[in-house]
Amino acid sequence: DQVALGDTCVVDQVHMVMRHGTRYPSSGSYNGLKSFAETVTEYLSWPNMSDSMADELKFLKTWNLTDLIPHPEIEVENITTLGLQEAFDVGFTFRTTYAHLYNAKETVWSNAKERVVRTAQSFVDGFHGKGWDSNLLVEVNNTDETLGGNTLTPIDTCPNFEGDESSAQTAFATATGWQDALAERLESLWPGFGFSTGVALTVMDLCMYQRNFLGKDHVEFCQIFTDDEWEHYGYHKDLGYYYRSGYGVALAPTVGFPYAEAVTKLLNETETTYCQRIFVAFSQDTQLNALYSGFGLNYDETYPTDAINATRNFRSSRVVAMGSRMVTERVKCNGESYVRFNINEQVVPLPGCQSGPGLTCPLADFVQYMETRKTEVGDFVTECASVGGSSELLIFENPVLNQCAVTS
Repeated sequence: DQVALGDTCVVDQVHMVMRHGTRYPSSGSYNGLKSFAETVTEYLSWPNMSDSMADELKFLKTWNLTDLIPHPEIEVENITTLGLQEAFDVGFTFRTTYAHLYNAKETVWSNAKERVVRTAQSFVDGFHGKGWDSNLLVEVNNTDETLGGNTLTPIDTCPNFEGDESSAQTAFATATGWQDALAERLESLWPGFGFSTGVALTVMDLCMYQRNFLGKDHVEFCQIFTDDEWEHYGYHKDLGYYYRSGYGVALAPTVGFPYAEAVTKLLNETETTYCQRIFVAFSQDTQLNALYSGFGLNYDETYPTDAINATRNFRSSRVVAMGSRMVTERVKCNGESYVRFNINEQVVPLPGCQSGPGLTCPLADFVQYMETRKTEVGDFVTECASVGGSSELLIFENPVLNQCAVTS
């Protein structure tokens, strides 16, 4: 195996940043789902309206949105039971995988969004066990622009950051005609329903929600669509992330760099005077996407909006799906230190630095790479026109917040 490490290698420091676990739809998405469900109910109430339904859609006769989201007033925007279990499982796995690095005072960080905090809490339940000290979870403000880069939500604290997902997605739809063709085909399955392109995308979204909330064997919505339609849908989603929070936004590497630099400084410490060896943080999908670009991961030379880039590195389903996580390990082999990235259980070699065991990057080379990258991406406060704060992420070594750093 090309990425396997030898028996003489051991991880002696590890970092993880994770997106919150599986959640219910956002309020905007839920409104689209609700509108579709109400239209289905209305049309089925009309005489003979169901007679024209193709077999693929006949399950809609008994389908009800409340089976997926029974209590929208408290569930919309919030994490699901599955999402909490996912986070607990990751925490438990981290505790067992890195048992040799574990300390009961190790601190965990989260941005202040409720679903993110609850994800972090469930992780800590699995990592530290029930009854952990509440001081071990630090919530970092996610809206205060005076923080500059000293936050886990750097997109939100960068006034100059301007992502635009819809323009790229619209350009792709116009160039390929895939959304119009999709709506037309759905209309042929139920003549008279009036499928728009927006409704067609909502129905595709229901595939994901149905599998997430009811189980992976519930595929009625998924089976409506062809492989080609799913390929276009996937690229549609990828374009949204790429141009909203990834390399399609000039400042994405800039806002992602403070986290990357903070990790690099810790990896490069030859001696640590406090107990933290496992550094875990929680945020959201767009923030995680920007953090990848801080390191230079998942990079593509081009990301066209007129055709699918079939050989692209960045695929949102692989790197920013709910519960996604980026793990950065410092690995020591025969007295030498190396850096390895792992995204959702897949080793991701750093472009241009893969000469170590298992395609790792020698630590000294990695530090030099990051120094060069710092000059390339620019200074956070300057480029963002920040109203204050720091261009560095300082939360991990703050003795006021990090229980491992407390000496008295």
